[in-house]
Amino acid sequence: MSGTPINSEEIIGTLNDGSGVKAFTLRNKNGSEARFYNLGAAFVGFRLPDMTDEESLVLGCDTLEAFIAQNANFGATIGRYANRIGHGKTHINGQALELECNSGGHHLHGGSDGFGHRVWNSQINLEKDEPNLVFTLTSPDGDANYPGELTITQRIRLTDDDEVIIAYEAATTKTTLVNLTNHAYFNLAGAAAGSLKDHEFRVHSDTVTGIDATLLPTGELVPVENTALDLRDWRPIDQALESLNDPSLARAGSYDHNYVFGTEMERPLTLMAEARHEPSGRWMRCSSTLPGLQFYSGGFMGGTPRNETDIYQRHGAFCMEPGAWPDSPNHDHFPDCTLTPEQTYRATLVFGFGQKS
Repeated sequence: MSGTPINSEEIIGTLNDGSGVKAFTLRNKNGSEARFYNLGAAFVGFRLPDMTDEESLVLGCDTLEAFIAQNANFGATIGRYANRIGHGKTHINGQALELECNSGGHHLHGGSDGFGHRVWNSQINLEKDEPNLVFTLTSPDGDANYPGELTITQRIRLTDDDEVIIAYEAATTKTTLVNLTNHAYFNLAGAAAGSLKDHEFRVHSDTVTGIDATLLPTGELVPVENTALDLRDWRPIDQALESLNDPSLARAGSYDHNYVFGTEMERPLTLMAEARHEPSGRWMRCSSTLPGLQFYSGGFMGGTPRNETDIYQRHGAFCMEPGAWPDSPNHDHFPDCTLTPEQTYRATLVFGFGQKS
């Protein structure tokens, strides 16, 4: 592919409230493509140059109807608080905050009407010869009971190194909680492969936050050594998922654990995790400036619609979700997720893709 990449924007449908749903495709000089919806500011497709138009390394849905019906948060921008807040209760500046309990008695991913369900303002452009997509959203004061009007901007670039870079900024009018991430699902054998067979993973952390039977952190920091969670060296996970013999996996029914990388909310960009698929030679890497990484192997995605007739299988994809640690507001030794009007929230996520020649 030569010359300036042709990026595209199209309206793919309309919601019941009349909002138009747009799909954006970013293309680089290599011929790679990344696809997003303004609904949920969702990352729903990635294609390397040798892949057909029907193939993707990122899971989405074939129809808008299926995408609206799915509740797996495919590709969604998650907020105001990604992950769990225990029992929907915490404090901000000594004031009690009560939030919707929408998952196992806890507040998850900002509630049932979190940012992944909103239509974001959107604009596509070219900056320094790189595709650039800008999503913005204003969350009003009291939205989902969170204090403060929160204004979020995310800038998404597809580089010629086949990296999708997502940069968040947010500002608030009142002290509030902020923890943003992207919930893309990946399968390097292709979105429709149905399992993580022949995948290997490496996560560059030796500690996870311990969890109870409801996946809520206990407050303990647990070494991964001598457990199935030890992914410091390349390791397949499909057999461990089939047996669930390891107690740490049995408790969650999956890999669904927060790996620890630090406690500061703004850190140097760090390579967190990698995946590879030997039969195809494809690989991906996840880097971020955030202090934690939720590694999830799709334990709850079974039955999610792909279209009118096909569904996705349990453990049919994986997620690498950089962010703060779950339930951070209720643990003093966890990262501080409060944002004041004097501060600007900033975070960067990088998903890099490639293929061995």
